[in-house]
Amino acid sequence: MRKLKPSKKLKPHSAIKISACYIVKNEANNLSRSIDSLKTQVDEIIVVDTGSTDDTIAIAKSYGAKVIETEWQGDFSTPRNLAIDNASGDWIIFLDADEFFANPNKVRSSINKLINNDAILIPRINIDESKGGIEISRDWNPRIFKNVDYLRYRGLIHENITNLKGSLQYTFAGSELTIYHTGYAAPMIKSKHQRNLMLIEKEIKLYGREPKHDIALVDCYVGLEDYEKVIYYAQKVLNSESRTLTGRGRIYRNLINAMYELKYPDEERLTVAEEAIKTLPQLPDFYALRAIILCDLNRLDEAYVSFKSSLEVWRNMTDNLHEDSYFGRMANVVYAQLAELEALNGNYKEAQQNIKEAIKLAPNNELYIKRSADFKLMTDKK
Repeated sequence: MRKLKPSKKLKPHSAIKISACYIVKNEANNLSRSIDSLKTQVDEIIVVDTGSTDDTIAIAKSYGAKVIETEWQGDFSTPRNLAIDNASGDWIIFLDADEFFANPNKVRSSINKLINNDAILIPRINIDESKGGIEISRDWNPRIFKNVDYLRYRGLIHENITNLKGSLQYTFAGSELTIYHTGYAAPMIKSKHQRNLMLIEKEIKLYGREPKHDIALVDCYVGLEDYEKVIYYAQKVLNSESRTLTGRGRIYRNLINAMYELKYPDEERLTVAEEAIKTLPQLPDFYALRAIILCDLNRLDEAYVSFKSSLEVWRNMTDNLHEDSYFGRMANVVYAQLAELEALNGNYKEAQQNIKEAIKLAPNNELYIKRSADFKLMTDKK
């Protein structure tokens, strides 16, 4: 009887090789923190530089990175794909220089558990370091994926990893793979959106319009404060049959805020907030926005219930909710509004408890500190 040869053994999960990839230009202030957050978890680092004039390249080389210098061609996908072409890992982590892992020691072990798909969407928390690191928003991004020839970036701007042979097979990571992103702080946001708008328009002319362009245009026009166009493109996205992996919450929120800026009637904004709650009942954001609009309509009892609902939904949020949320920067406002509503009803003790929660989330807010003293005085008088 012929002896069968043993089949080729698959690599055990712990033996996968991971490449960290970056595209950079003048990121000397950011790159070290990003690499430090993954350097013990990867086998190699690939950095594609598109024309730095600061110490970016020297910093990358100090970590042993393979540095590839190339000219910027007005196209984010080309240098990303160049980095992939030079990577030898089984899996790739692709971060921007202004992103870093929250749990550096859990990166490799977490990837090992999720390698049965093409890509892993990881949670990203956008923070504003110019305001003490406060949370701006949360979203999801496919930043970890297999190094195979059919996965490449596509698009001049807002590029994402794409399966060139079909649909992308992906999974969502838990909080252990969370990254922080500092790149959309207020001082730099307008110039980024102007650049992005130019690239989106160029891409549409070259390759034709796709649903992703309308989504990207909403973000651009929010940053550029062109609220008429925000409303136009947001409604276009929400009324279309196309669906994104995540992001509908962001579209609804931008639509409601643009309507506020253009002084749309409160009842119309309330209708959109109610629609958002029906569409995304597990997001706390729209219960809070509904409550704020109800306050504007002087429907304070209903507002109180809706504020309470937003906090309850927030406390019950899980890693399985794969939607963008801005509630992290709204929660202090919710507690402060609840405090004021309690005070209106003479419930000063409850008002003081709520304003203390607001202060925990916004410790430098002078108004909250003053109101806390006011509520304490009123409580003592009772």
